[in-house]
Amino acid sequence: MLQTSISQQTGFAHLSDLPCLKLQYGTASAVISLYGAQVLSYQPTAENEVLWLSPKAQWHNQQAIRGGVPVCWPWFGPASAMFNPQNISLPNHGLVRTKLWQVGSQQSSAAGVSVTLTIAVDDLPYFQGSAKLQLCVTLNDSLTLTLSCDSVMPQQAALHSYFAVNNLSSALVRPLPASYHDKVRDVVVDNGSAVATFNAETDRIYHQSAAQLWLEQAEQLLSLCQRGHDATVVWNPWQEKSSKMSDLQLDSYQQFVCVETAHLTTDNQALTLSQQLKRT
Repeated sequence: MLQTSISQQTGFAHLSDLPCLKLQYGTASAVISLYGAQVLSYQPTAENEVLWLSPKAQWHNQQAIRGGVPVCWPWFGPASAMFNPQNISLPNHGLVRTKLWQVGSQQSSAAGVSVTLTIAVDDLPYFQGSAKLQLCVTLNDSLTLTLSCDSVMPQQAALHSYFAVNNLSSALVRPLPASYHDKVRDVVVDNGSAVATFNAETDRIYHQSAAQLWLEQAEQLLSLCQRGHDATVVWNPWQEKSSKMSDLQLDSYQQFVCVETAHLTTDNQALTLSQQLKRT
């Protein structure tokens, strides 16, 4: 009989006092931190980890956890003037990565296990009132994350997934648009290639990316399906930038790549953004 469960646990990896939930569906498992509503682990089978968590990650003192799947909202990167009209000091990637979320609902059946985490944000510097954000995490033969906000307002979002890789030089992401914004050099590149590889600092925005991407390394394939997005961000800090980040070890850049499902337009709108992961 298929075993399914949702349980509370304190701590994950070296983050010994972190409040978490563990989802179990047969041999598949996922761990979600209530701090930031951040998925920290996804194992399709026992000891087969898809996500990467920095061994130097911290969560105290308003520190965002480095690794897993951070939730970026309601802006991506530094807050632009639209989101920060008073030009005050605001964190990169929004306000919800360093807040505690609440458990809204949970379900467990033969079809899968799911939990919905919620948070009401009433300190947005550009929006009057409270905005309610939800993250639904569903585990079955895949892992699906769906971020939603019904408030009609300017809002960007990204599911900033860190994927574990055994050999960075052999990792690739495909199929991607031939054109992308290279944020390292701040130029638009059109190289005619549908594949991203990693041999230097990489920070690229691929607009209008496909609904399904593949992260390929050695003989492993990870399917990444996206909905509600208008871009995919591909990132790896490489050695020099890693050396300047307190929550990364010097060689950490060799252990992960980020493939981020993003919604970057800023029209007044509600939000639904989804990423589904499946190892094949």
